[in-house]
Amino acid sequence: MADGFIPEVVIANQLDRSKAEIFSFIESNAEAIDENFPSFFGNVVTILDRAGVPIPDAAHDEFIDAIVFRVFTVSKRAGEIKFLNRACEIACGMKRKKERKAGVHLAAAVKLMKLGMPLAAAAYLQPYRKHDATVGCWYAYCYYALYKEGSAEPGYSAAERWNYLKLARQYMEELGQLRPGLQRLARGELEQDPWLAEPFWVMIFLATEWIPDNRWFLEIGLARAKQEHNDVALVKMLQIGLIRFTDDMLFYREAYHLKFEQGDLGDALGLIRDMLLRFPDDPEPVYYGLRTALYLPREGEFNEFRTLAEEKKLPGHVLCLIDYTYAILRGKRVQAGLCLDEFRRKYPSLNYYSDMLGFVTAGAHDGANTAVFTSVDHFCKKMLKIAET
Repeated sequence: MADGFIPEVVIANQLDRSKAEIFSFIESNAEAIDENFPSFFGNVVTILDRAGVPIPDAAHDEFIDAIVFRVFTVSKRAGEIKFLNRACEIACGMKRKKERKAGVHLAAAVKLMKLGMPLAAAAYLQPYRKHDATVGCWYAYCYYALYKEGSAEPGYSAAERWNYLKLARQYMEELGQLRPGLQRLARGELEQDPWLAEPFWVMIFLATEWIPDNRWFLEIGLARAKQEHNDVALVKMLQIGLIRFTDDMLFYREAYHLKFEQGDLGDALGLIRDMLLRFPDDPEPVYYGLRTALYLPREGEFNEFRTLAEEKKLPGHVLCLIDYTYAILRGKRVQAGLCLDEFRRKYPSLNYYSDMLGFVTAGAHDGANTAVFTSVDHFCKKMLKIAET
C-alpha cells in the first residue's frame, strides 16, 4: 500500500486524526507551547513526516496553517508583537513551500483583531488585501474599527479618527475595483471561524452605502450569504439589488430561486410576472414560469406558461422535456413514456440523455421524481444558457 496508489480520502482522514490529536494537546498545553514554540512545531512536522502516507506539499502547508491558527487562538502571548513575529517566522520556516506565508500571517492578523489591535492586524493583512475579498474586508474593517472604537496601540492617534474612516472607505473602493474572489486565501480554520463573519458583513453593508453604483459588493455578499446559508443577509442583499438595479436579471434570478427553494411559490410567481414585464424578450422568466408551474396544483398556470413558451419560441427539446417532467410529477407514467418516446424520435442525438431519464424514472417513487426534476432543470438551463445560482 505504501509503495502504491493511496486515495486522497485516506490521506485526508489521516490528517484529520492527527489534527484532532494536536488540537487537543494545544488546548491543554497553551502556556508550554508559548514558551517553546520552535520545539512544538518541530514535533508537528515530525508527526507529519511519520504519518505513514505521502502528504502533498499543499496539504502539508495547510495543516501547518491550521495548527498555527489554533495555537494563536489559545495563546496568552500572541498580543506581544515581537513574540508573534517570531512565531510566524518559525511556522513559515516549517512549511515545504516557504513562500506560502498567507495562512500564517492571516492567523496572526485575526488574533490581533480579536484582541482589539487593528493597527498591528492591518500590517499583517496588507500584503494580501487585494487578492481575497474576505481579507480585503478585514483590512478595511481594521481602519473602520480605529474610527469607531479607537485603540491603545502605539501609533494610534485620536486626532486621525476621521482619516481612519476615510481610509476604510478608500480601501473598500479599491476592493470594488479589483473584485477578487472569496476564500482564495481565507480558507480552512479561518473560513470556519464564526467571529470573522461580522467584519466581512459590516464592511460589505457599508460599501453598499458608500459606493452604491458598484454591484460587485452585492454579488460578493450574495455569494457569501449562500455559502453560509445566511438567509437574513441574503434577503437584505436582494432587497438592495432589486431596488437599485431594476434592469439586472441577477437579482431577480437569485430572488426567484430563494422563493422557490423556500416553497413560496405564490411569491415566486409574482417575481416571474414582474420579470416578464421587465425582460419581455428573455426566455429565462418564461422558463421559470414553466419550472414553477410543475409544482402548482392547478393545470391552468402550467398551460398558460406552456402556451407562452411556444409563443416565445423556446426550443422544442426543452419543451418536450418539460412536458415529460410535468407528467412524471403528476404520476402520469403512460403520458411520460409518450413524451420520452417523442423526445427520442425527434432528437436522436440526445438519446444518451433520454436513455438515462428512462432508467432513472423506471421506479415510481419520490426520490426518482426529485432526481428527474433536478436533472432536467440543469439540462434545460444549459440549453437556454441560463446562469446557475
